[in-house]
Amino acid sequence: MSKNMLALCQANLGSAIPPKERYLGEVDQTNYSPLSVGEIYVVYALLFIFDRVDFLVRAPEQPPFWAPSSLFRLVDARVPAGWELCITQSCADYRPLFDAFKISYVMGYPLLVNEYEHYVGIIERDPVEVLRFMEEELERITD
Repeated sequence: MSKNMLALCQANLGSAIPPKERYLGEVDQTNYSPLSVGEIYVVYALLFIFDRVDFLVRAPEQPPFWAPSSLFRLVDARVPAGWELCITQSCADYRPLFDAFKISYVMGYPLLVNEYEHYVGIIERDPVEVLRFMEEELERITD
């Protein structure tokens, strides 16, 4: 039995994102490769922006990245044990996410929702923060 939230990739192009959910500059041609249609991905975190949810996913041999949930279908929607919630408007470090992008909540592994530097490092693919993500994931898998 899986301890992970799992999502089946159904599309990897912006054309699959409903126009009302395109908040971050996506267009029909926006390419979300290295996602592979038909593959199942672990969802490491959720990000809530307006009426859209993004998933933090990772393709093999790649650092994690955010992708719109409209590209996926959840095949296991259970929230993993240990996930935490950050209400961006209520947390000084994360408040810029709400002010600049209207991101209301980030939900996921504790490091992501409690250390803003880690959150930013994941987005920017900072090698130190990606390594911290990998260490956290390895630890979670072996628990």
